[in-house]
Amino acid sequence: MPYVLSYLRRFGLPLLSLNDGAPRYMYDGKFAEAAKLSGWPWALTTEERNVSVASTLNRYLFLNGLDTDTVLAAGWPDPATMARLDSLTVGDMIKRVGGSDAFLRLLDAHGGTFTSSSAALGPIPDLAYHFGDQNLFRIRGGNDKLPSAMAKVLGNNIVLGAPVVAIRQSGRNVKVTVKDGREFTGDVVISTIPFTVLQDVAVAPAWSPRKKAMFEKMEWDKTVKVIVQTKSPSWLAKGVHGWPMAGSDQPWERLIDITGNEPGGFGNTFFYLNGANAEALLKRPRETRAQDIVDRFRKDMPDLFDEVVLVREFAWSEQPWIRGSFGGPPVGGAWMIASGQARGRIHFAGDFTTMKSGWVEGAIESGLRAARQIDPLAQPEAEPGLRQEITRR
Repeated sequence: MPYVLSYLRRFGLPLLSLNDGAPRYMYDGKFAEAAKLSGWPWALTTEERNVSVASTLNRYLFLNGLDTDTVLAAGWPDPATMARLDSLTVGDMIKRVGGSDAFLRLLDAHGGTFTSSSAALGPIPDLAYHFGDQNLFRIRGGNDKLPSAMAKVLGNNIVLGAPVVAIRQSGRNVKVTVKDGREFTGDVVISTIPFTVLQDVAVAPAWSPRKKAMFEKMEWDKTVKVIVQTKSPSWLAKGVHGWPMAGSDQPWERLIDITGNEPGGFGNTFFYLNGANAEALLKRPRETRAQDIVDRFRKDMPDLFDEVVLVREFAWSEQPWIRGSFGGPPVGGAWMIASGQARGRIHFAGDFTTMKSGWVEGAIESGLRAARQIDPLAQPEAEPGLRQEITRR
């Protein structure tokens, strides 16, 4: 994520190193480990045996004319790629070049249950992050240090607790009204409001039919993160670690290890639940549902956790400011990829307006795109001019 890393350098933020995934897999009641490639118990093809899930996926991407480098460019996909892949799921794309059903199930265990059934154009950059060259870091002290550093540079120009209720374009101005009645006027507006929420904002003049259809048809997942801290990263002694350290066809889905070289001595992990697994969890009593996932995992893989010292959860669909986790076009939705195009004096940003939905990299990419729409001649300034650069843009 070069944009993210460039900001980390600019602000001098300290990093922790994380491990790439060396997971234990479980599906159909059978187990295997990434560190022990021989003798996996599933009906893989000859070409899929004795190599990792990542290695096999990269070969299938190559056979589809893709790779885990160029698909991360801001201009991907081009029109020809959109036409070629628009009607396919990831599973369709892989099967047409020889992928087996067994491999697709392993891919879902590794990357999340939604992976093989998702529209091919959406997850490919996400797969590139997870299965390409691994540069895995976390900001020491919490990733929120990055937006905090940005906010400090902007001084007192950030207004919190002011949900937008109306955006009105009139002549050469745009007026934004917030819930408490205050109004803000500018030459242009950059909206980062998720489309799940933007539909409820009064806009004048009204959205075009195409924009309205895009807001309504973009698919948003209901991801739930269950955070678990253990007394120590005891799984390291078992030879499993990283993103992910365990993947399955069970309700707990995937377990991600983000401990790396953190100095505290604890083990830090989270479960990532999507689709049907997330929906099932959200129907359970709030007081016990996170612990239920931990208990189920410990039943299936009792040797990986030692003493659990903390359990927390975060459900994106329950947050009023987004109502979903990451958004993307459905199968046949390539026309929606142009979601970052301006509407009059309203410009759009946010990771969900890029092919890197769910990633900070996409959010920064979209901000740069909006800045260039507003001022095509804008150029990054050398240090210490970040404040002037942001203000000018």
